[in-house]
Amino acid sequence: MADQSEATDPALLQRAVGAYGLEVRLSENATRISGLRQQGCCRILMPRRPQGTPEAVLVNVSGGIAAGDRISGDIVCRTGSCLTVTTQAAERIYKAREQDAPARIEARCTVESGARLDWLPLETIFFDRSATSRLLEIDMAGDAIVLGCETRVFGRSGSDETVEHIRLRDRLRIKRDDELLWVESLIAEGPLARLLEQKAIAAGRTVMLTLWLVAPDAEAWLALVREALGTQENGVEAAASAWNGMLVVRALGVSNLAISRLSRRLLSILREGRGDPVTWRA
Repeated sequence: MADQSEATDPALLQRAVGAYGLEVRLSENATRISGLRQQGCCRILMPRRPQGTPEAVLVNVSGGIAAGDRISGDIVCRTGSCLTVTTQAAERIYKAREQDAPARIEARCTVESGARLDWLPLETIFFDRSATSRLLEIDMAGDAIVLGCETRVFGRSGSDETVEHIRLRDRLRIKRDDELLWVESLIAEGPLARLLEQKAIAAGRTVMLTLWLVAPDAEAWLALVREALGTQENGVEAAASAWNGMLVVRALGVSNLAISRLSRRLLSILREGRGDPVTWRA
């Protein structure tokens, strides 16, 4: 029988490991699945939709992310195809011990000529003392379209939970026609609550939204997006800019509900009436 003291060894604690892969292509004027891979804790569901863009719902059956978990995925949109990727629910990143290695979450997306990918996961909730390394890499053709939305929630204000300390490395890399277009890194290690209180960083707001559109006509959407930003709720600050075939919106809020309403309003514009992903409406 194993020594009971070994149960506290981080190397022996159970960790979730998962991988997924999805490839879609255009066939008979419709986007269809041409490849699907699911391993470990990862699943991909494809809800039936009578019309519109096919949706892939990413599911983590382990019930949240703990330090040391490993999840990786690949999404491929072949020429002319169109796909929306979302998640079943808000992802939760739980508290880690000091000796635990960070959870690693990586996704790589390829969007070929004339294809469109809408990357629209529900929010990620980070708990106090969580440890995470996350990477999203997108490799797209010059005439492809990628719409993305990421919401980070630090603590749950409704439960009086705050994030005092965190270990977080959150990175986004986009390449267009094999040239690096945009790199963004959020690195936070240590006393997060103290940083978020600073006026130059978040002025006490704990919910962050980053929304981006990379498309040949991305800059033409700026006026409509800025008009929509003029109606945001109290407690939300947001701004939009466009350059080099990109549109980027950033917003800070004190509640996830207010940020969610803003993101839905913006996506209703940029998705041109296609509506929210099915899990967003649940």
